[in-house]
Amino acid sequence: MIRQVHADSGGIYGSPRVHAVLKRGGVHVGRKRVERLMRQAGLAGVSPPPRQGFHPSGPRIRPRP
Repeated sequence: MIRQVHADSGGIYGSPRVHAVLKRGGVHVGRKRVERLMRQAGLAGVSPPPRQGFHPSGPRIRPRP
């Protein structure tokens, strides 16, 4: 069932979301068990890419006197 939920998400869901989907589906399973079984099966969620900060381009703006 864990493999199916992970596959249905496109391989994006990690253990917290997989656990939540199973819980909503009426499956009584612990969060740590889901983590352990996913680790053993080689399943992992995808983290979002790091956000880039704002870097102004061009010359430095001088403060007004």
